[in-house]
Amino acid sequence: MVLAKQEIIEYLDSGRLTFDPDIDRSNIEQVSIDLRLGRKFTIFKKSADQNYLGALQVDASLFRAQLWEDFEGDTFVLDPRAFVLAQTFEKVTLPNDLVGLVEGRSSWARTGVSVHVTAPKIDPTFSAVIALEMTNLSPYPIMLRAGEDKPCQLMLLRTTSPIADEDAYGTKKTHTFQGQTSPIPGR
Repeated sequence: MVLAKQEIIEYLDSGRLTFDPDIDRSNIEQVSIDLRLGRKFTIFKKSADQNYLGALQVDASLFRAQLWEDFEGDTFVLDPRAFVLAQTFEKVTLPNDLVGLVEGRSSWARTGVSVHVTAPKIDPTFSAVIALEMTNLSPYPIMLRAGEDKPCQLMLLRTTSPIADEDAYGTKKTHTFQGQTSPIPGR
């Protein structure tokens, strides 16, 4: 079941769902919460000797590889057909009975900006900023403004039963995104 505005407010008022900094209540819509763009951006480095990625082994070594370049600032220009890892301004902490889905906003999609490539799910008990996998499919550069732009929305779904403590996100070594403070963990 997708939470409606009043249920979202009840979770916030009870302290079970939290944002840091606190979410502006005007950002709560009918069934979602608009989130702002953070100040950290990560792109693939351009390298003369690296013209393709080999078979991907998606584990911590991928994120430690020297493929990435980090930026921090109030603005970032997303060029046409470019890809950037960004993050939300707000850190979200979900309780053990809510799943989040981060989705792009239609106004952004209509200008050619995709906010997540394939990873919308935010697990129960997740606590961190949310990474955004952004691409610009338009023919024009787009200025991204940290703290101001609201490129995504968070929808919340209640689970059929709360997640047990031993199954909480962050309890296993493979839960590498718990507590992340940048688009790529550990950077």
